[in-house]
Amino acid sequence: MSNEFLVSVANAIGRDANTGNLLFMGKADINSALTVTMAKTEVRGGINNPLLYTYFHDRAVEVKIEQAIFTETLLALNAGTSITSTPVTVVKNESVTFSSGSIGYTTQTPIGNVGVVMSTGAIQNITPSGSTITVPLAASQTLDVVYTYTATADQVIGYATLPPTAIDLTLIAEVRDTTQSIVRYFELNIPRFSLSGAYTLSLAANGVSNQAIDGFALVQSDSSGEYYYKATWISTGTSQVPVTSIAATPTVLNFSYALKPQTMSLNVLGIRGGNYANTNITTSCSYVKTSGCGNGNYTIGASTGVVTATSAVHSGDAQVFTITYFDTYSSASLVDVVNALCGN
Repeated sequence: MSNEFLVSVANAIGRDANTGNLLFMGKADINSALTVTMAKTEVRGGINNPLLYTYFHDRAVEVKIEQAIFTETLLALNAGTSITSTPVTVVKNESVTFSSGSIGYTTQTPIGNVGVVMSTGAIQNITPSGSTITVPLAASQTLDVVYTYTATADQVIGYATLPPTAIDLTLIAEVRDTTQSIVRYFELNIPRFSLSGAYTLSLAANGVSNQAIDGFALVQSDSSGEYYYKATWISTGTSQVPVTSIAATPTVLNFSYALKPQTMSLNVLGIRGGNYANTNITTSCSYVKTSGCGNGNYTIGASTGVVTATSAVHSGDAQVFTITYFDTYSSASLVDVVNALCGN
């Protein structure tokens, strides 16, 4: 297996934590980071106060993502609310050219007074007539005006008491080898990600504003126990830790003549070694009878590993079964053998 490298940044996918509906997809990330921290308590005692024991606790998982794009969704999630589209009051700033009679026209119908910035820097607040404004001393000038009007627009309201929204967050990044090929995808899923609620909108005269996702994983539980995240390496078919040996259990199937016909199932584990857990490959193996009693006393599913001592079996009948697994990543055929025996 060649050296592998986790490259560039991850794509960020946010989904509703309850329904699984897609909320956003970030494919323009500038950086993305996962940080796992733990606190520790040291137990010391004796001469010179040596370290006797270290107790680790308070594990936390934090994710930070910075995106180059601007979207209202991230602000809404941090505010713990939704994006509404209704008639709202908004502020408009535009340039208005006044006629020789000091009359100008706004592009929208103002609500309330219109603020006019004179060429001297002085400000006049003028009561409009519809979209018409008359400003003394503004004849034949183009001036900045500010006013409010009603428009139908998307809006996020930052309420004082709402907590940020918890979402299902998935990060997907490329894993490449020394040939520069994508050999695997690294996928990190946090099923309950609580945004921190901290939001910074930075604007610069010579730059483009970036948006950040910052928050912590909340504990979840399933049949495997409590967890914060699940990290998965998805092979593209060119790279995978191979199975080096197989182990079929039980090694001896003990059938009872009194209970015939009787059925038992084999279970086959693929062993990869090191820190890689064994994987169940029962349905990926082939099964045959290789020696022992004949006449259909025993049968085995060719791809299931289900063994049956039929009604024809006799006490003392023995049978040998051979299990074969072909590992596509190492192109190796791996074999194990189990025995069946019928007792009283």
